[in-house]
Amino acid sequence: MKKLFLLCLAAMAFAACTKQLPQANYDIIPQPKEVSLDERKPFELNFKTIVYYEAGLEREAMFLSEYVSNILHIGLNQQEYHGQTDGIVLSVVPEDFTQAEAYEIKVTSKQVTIKGSDAAGVFYGIQTLRKSIPFTSISTDQQQISDIRLSDVSCQLPSGIIRDWPNFAYRGMHLDPCRHYMDLDSVKVYLDMMALHNMNQFHFHLSEDQGWRIEIKKYPELTEIGAYRNGTVIGHNGQIYDTIRHGGFYTQDELRDLIQYAAERHINIIPEIDLPGHMQAALACYPQLGCTGGPYEVWRRWGVSEDVLCAGNEEAMQFVEDVLNEVMDVFPSPYIHIGGDECPKVRWKQCPKCQVKIMELGIKADEKFSAEDYLQSYVMNRMAKVVETRGRRVIGWDEILEGNVSETAIIMSWRGIEGGIEAARKGHDVIMTPSSHLYFDYYQSEDIASEPECIGGYLPVERVYEFQPLPEELTPEQQKHIIGVQANIWTEYIASFRHVQYMAMPRMDALTELQWNNPKERDFKAFVERCRKMAQLYDLYHYNYADHIFNPKAWADTVAPNLATQKPITLRQQPAEKYTYGGAKVLNDGELGRGAYNSGRWLGFCGYPMDAVIDMEQAVELCHVHFHALVNKGAWIYNPSNVKVLVSDDGETFREVVQKDIPISGWADKEGIFAYEVEFEPVTARFVEVVISGHDLPEDHSGFGNPAWIFIDEIEIW
Repeated sequence: MKKLFLLCLAAMAFAACTKQLPQANYDIIPQPKEVSLDERKPFELNFKTIVYYEAGLEREAMFLSEYVSNILHIGLNQQEYHGQTDGIVLSVVPEDFTQAEAYEIKVTSKQVTIKGSDAAGVFYGIQTLRKSIPFTSISTDQQQISDIRLSDVSCQLPSGIIRDWPNFAYRGMHLDPCRHYMDLDSVKVYLDMMALHNMNQFHFHLSEDQGWRIEIKKYPELTEIGAYRNGTVIGHNGQIYDTIRHGGFYTQDELRDLIQYAAERHINIIPEIDLPGHMQAALACYPQLGCTGGPYEVWRRWGVSEDVLCAGNEEAMQFVEDVLNEVMDVFPSPYIHIGGDECPKVRWKQCPKCQVKIMELGIKADEKFSAEDYLQSYVMNRMAKVVETRGRRVIGWDEILEGNVSETAIIMSWRGIEGGIEAARKGHDVIMTPSSHLYFDYYQSEDIASEPECIGGYLPVERVYEFQPLPEELTPEQQKHIIGVQANIWTEYIASFRHVQYMAMPRMDALTELQWNNPKERDFKAFVERCRKMAQLYDLYHYNYADHIFNPKAWADTVAPNLATQKPITLRQQPAEKYTYGGAKVLNDGELGRGAYNSGRWLGFCGYPMDAVIDMEQAVELCHVHFHALVNKGAWIYNPSNVKVLVSDDGETFREVVQKDIPISGWADKEGIFAYEVEFEPVTARFVEVVISGHDLPEDHSGFGNPAWIFIDEIEIW
């Protein structure tokens, strides 16, 4: 038996010598800008290949050897470079490049050179080589079979030159460990995922209403109390809570270790301390810092708490200054994120201290902003000075534009691209991260019943890939202020790191194409083929990922043809700009979307009714109107409050034939897609007007008093 085994090995070795070696493929993600191949003999990568490195690139050489070992199961020796003419050579040659992080790979039969404008450029060249190498058929658990077998594993690198450089200096991913805590080992894997995708900025969200995650030595209660909540709301902000204590935090020493881990992968970690809102976890520790004095708890709900830092309380301001200084002691990042988003002003309007501060500062409301908006500007600008005194720059969400904002502040545009456009016109640097295209906590499929639960919305890979981060509304000079692109993962409904990975990939593939290349001409079909190689790497590293783009399906239900199907339809008032999609024709095209409100299948209205007029093109008899609405209470989307049907013979004068009130859905009621119908005595008419109105948000909702959204699709008439 032993003799037969050795004969088999010999035969396999002989076959390896006689057959064509597998070839590397440079058609990868992100796609290099310049690939020039020639017909010369390729370079053979095998166990004899040595990685030579110039001083300062030892770590990069180790990464390259590790990556080759992962894929081909052969280890490469590393040596310092002293003019050797074989193997793979890593070097930094800044004079050969015009910008940072650029690289060039030159392949000949004798040698592969990877040179960069800096060490980061060399690292990205290594990533390109890593993603080009063909996978061996030898699985990990076969490595112990024979050293002889592994010595026959090799591949060819086609001869030629690859040149590449990033379009954006800032290429970011965000992670929120506050809603659900992620341990440091998981965060390190997240950094590895970023490195694979050529990303260099990790936005680490460390404070929130639902948990404080960073050790602050001057304020120990922040982690003793603020890092843990005594339960979590069940479902989409219902009225039932579990009783499981949840939380955790990172010590300063642990964070320094994480910073080093990231730096080795040429990733900068940007800490975020979100202020003056999203601070309830801190208020639970130090209630005197709030406007009411508490008592407060580390919030068990999702959403936006009305309890925020008291802007008129000097102790609260000193607290934030102290926290930011300790954060900067730990993080060397040139950027410090200070939040500024979703800060309700309810408490400030009622708080004597805040109102006194408004008077002291001479703040006046105007036609654009309230006095309380300008009070937030005071807070943000004060903290910006603290950061700038330490030689850093602040980043803030686009809400900080609502008032007077520090001239040096970088704006992170999340509520669409409009904030980014405004900021760039004012001379601010901008990072584009609009929720419409770059919020990776949204559903990836319309078939949400088959997906893990998330916050809502719909963001398939295609929509990420189609995003244009440089708005045409800006001049070329203004476009230079768009310094980067970032995607965000908020974790209200993402309780495990496996789920984080699933939400991130392969949408990160589309994101890195935007960040690194930002191609004007895009071929999604070709992009999907390049994603297949990335999926092999995901499998290799046991990353969890979604596979929708490899198994495309249509997720629209066809409704029965009816009198309204594909008839001319107009809206008396257009939907909200973000939810207009195909316009009025979506409402009677014969297809009903699934459960994602921003799938493009639903039209959204808020504060005014959906008012549609359908031209039947001839007089017809009708007695029944049927329509569909979506309910997602956590996203402020409720069922309609009322439906009216009117008819007309000429399209000018309408008469009402029926009206029906619809009670508001309660927290305990199910969410999803619901059908509503009204019946009436038969009438004959050519034009039918359907008016659907919405409720105001009820008392048990965090947005009580505001108008609820209604999302409508597929009006049917019989």
